[in-house]
Amino acid sequence: MKSNLPDFDELLFLANNKPDDLERLRKQLIEEAIQDAPPEYQRRLRGIQFQVDMKIRQSSNPMSACVAISKLMYESLHQLQLSLTDPEHAQLTRKRLNGELPAEDGTAPADVICLTSRRTAAPSI
Repeated sequence: MKSNLPDFDELLFLANNKPDDLERLRKQLIEEAIQDAPPEYQRRLRGIQFQVDMKIRQSSNPMSACVAISKLMYESLHQLQLSLTDPEHAQLTRKRLNGELPAEDGTAPADVICLTSRRTAAPSI
């Protein structure tokens, strides 16, 4: 069954008084939107939603989350614009970012080395 989006006043009430219910509604509506998409796009949509959820989780407050998600959307639109206006450059940039090609200045991508030591359980006394 498809859910209806409540009106603004009800959403505002949920945000102020029942934030857990609002979050549950948000997740439900997102899941319904993904389920309505063609099967070949659903995995990609879940990946995008994962990125959005991580931005929300990493943010210290709702405004910070909004800015982070806006930045994510802006970067995606910029990549789309670049793909439409200069597809060869966009493909080279994508390959450089994925480490398939050296950077424009000739440097090769570096491997990331974890410098933190592994945590071990404290010895029992």
